[in-house]
Amino acid sequence: MKLKNILIAASLSAATMFGTGCTHKFEEMNDNPWTSNDLNIKHILPFTQTKAYSNGHEGWRTSIIMTGPMSGISSTYITTGSGFGENGEYTGAFFENLYRDMIRNIEDSKFRLKNDGSDEAMANYGRFSVVNVINQLRATQLYGDIPYSTAGKGYTEGIYYPAYDRQEDVLELMVKDLDEAATLISKVDELSSDDAYRVGIPYRDLYLKIINSLYIKIGVMMSESNPSRGAEIFAKGYGSKNFITAWSEAPVIHHTMEGGAWGHTVNGYGVANNSLVGGFSGNYFSPELLEYMQSHHDPRIFRLACHLDYSNARTEAFTDVSVYKDFDPFKQAHTNTPNTFEKVHFRGLRLGSTSEGSRSIYKVDGAEGNQQIDFWANRTLDIAENGQYITLAGISPEVFNATAPTIILGADEVNFFIAEAALLPGYGVSEAEGQTYLRNAVTLALSKYDAVGFGGGSLEEAFVDIYKKQTNPDYNHPANKSAYVDDVIQRYNAADSQGKREVVVTEHWASLTGDCINAFALVNRTGLPSFINRNLTETQRNFDLPVFDKDPLANDDATIIGENEVLLHTGGSTGGIRPYRFPYPGSELNANSANAEEAINRQRAETGVGGGTHFIAVPQWSNKR
Repeated sequence: MKLKNILIAASLSAATMFGTGCTHKFEEMNDNPWTSNDLNIKHILPFTQTKAYSNGHEGWRTSIIMTGPMSGISSTYITTGSGFGENGEYTGAFFENLYRDMIRNIEDSKFRLKNDGSDEAMANYGRFSVVNVINQLRATQLYGDIPYSTAGKGYTEGIYYPAYDRQEDVLELMVKDLDEAATLISKVDELSSDDAYRVGIPYRDLYLKIINSLYIKIGVMMSESNPSRGAEIFAKGYGSKNFITAWSEAPVIHHTMEGGAWGHTVNGYGVANNSLVGGFSGNYFSPELLEYMQSHHDPRIFRLACHLDYSNARTEAFTDVSVYKDFDPFKQAHTNTPNTFEKVHFRGLRLGSTSEGSRSIYKVDGAEGNQQIDFWANRTLDIAENGQYITLAGISPEVFNATAPTIILGADEVNFFIAEAALLPGYGVSEAEGQTYLRNAVTLALSKYDAVGFGGGSLEEAFVDIYKKQTNPDYNHPANKSAYVDDVIQRYNAADSQGKREVVVTEHWASLTGDCINAFALVNRTGLPSFINRNLTETQRNFDLPVFDKDPLANDDATIIGENEVLLHTGGSTGGIRPYRFPYPGSELNANSANAEEAINRQRAETGVGGGTHFIAVPQWSNKR
């Protein structure tokens, strides 16, 4: 059966289950003849693999509004995430999407397969276990303690109100499940192709590589709080020498628009980036990421950044590069530097809780208000004229759109984890090996957009051509890619041990553009990059805009004659602490209150953070504190 037909069948089969959750209506579900016990498992597997990545409602809220700004990797005009605030609809979307039926379908399918007991059935049991780890690993990175061992077992074990496992225990239970899965999968010669993960190797080989790569990831995740145990788990994967090292080995989901923007086959983050699921999404580069890339002449700017076109009620990339003048994607706006304004083509959206503070860029003496950025081309100023200098750099919809692929576990990601492990005492990776893996990681990060099948290649070429024609005729794009990798290694070699780790983690962070949940987890675990500070500075709360004697857009000789302070950030719900987590959704606090409250109180006690601090500012077990 073709992949899209499997996905359609899975979606139709699961459609009757959407009204039930992991903590309510369990008695009805137990008597429901349409539980997954009556469904074909080969349809359920791709459904449980794709649904976590195919919901535009959730993708917009979890990634674009919340974790992107909180990780410093992207920004948006909706200030809930960037304002360190809370909104149950935004932070609960992932939890509801995962635990409403996905985890239950996995547990029901495993129950059926275990009853079958054949080697083939048990190998598929192991495959479901791996998918469960992948899905719930994202959940624990967002929420901390989760009901890993108890969720979804209303039908199979009568657990209607799941208790929450400590995050440390969640990771240990995942390792145990991966151990079992490796044993079961190793007993068969092959796995069926009824799978949503697209890859260039046989599925049996793929799942064994995924398992070992997850050991590597989980082991490094434990490095802050239990490094000795983390090193043991890491060694299980690294010592196997059978982990993901190339894009042909990395699991990827290929999405379609079958069923439209609200269908079950789209890329959830991408369809939100196209503004097809509820209005203009406004997904932009953060100044921190953009200016880091610009300062090192990162060649990915030509692929990932663009101005947005919202002229047809959907967000696309603005592609008419002929309108630009002296185009230079590397010139920095210095957006976070007070009393500064630069005419640049690509600028990021400043972190803030107020519209005036985050959007304003300068003031003209005597003018009624501040000059603000433009969200998309030709919104207030003509992009062919001065509009090109105030329009924000968007995360390109040419690359991240409704049919863009989703990378489940990247070859670059695994290599970055190993490179970081070389700088962790006791992890058993030499510095020389670490440097090799760092070079591999950066090389893979630069190549993945073509290797995996993302769009945007034609616009990248157009940007390169106009840059060479207007600004730098000697620019060589392939040579710049090689030079970028060499520059990373030079910076790495010149740094001390902590500096080396910052180079590795910062490059890892930059590679996660479009993967906001993993970026959020990386920043929380490491406290890096160091320029993504945990506590707001005074400049990040009250920001000084330059005041010019005349409009600098129209007058090159305009002079700064003063400054105008604007309120940028109130501190939000946390008093200015960058959030470490999402709160549990209100539906869970209402229907499963005893277990959810126990988890909240336990995590406060374990970190020593009392009730006076908002729960989203309480570190997770795995986080740097």
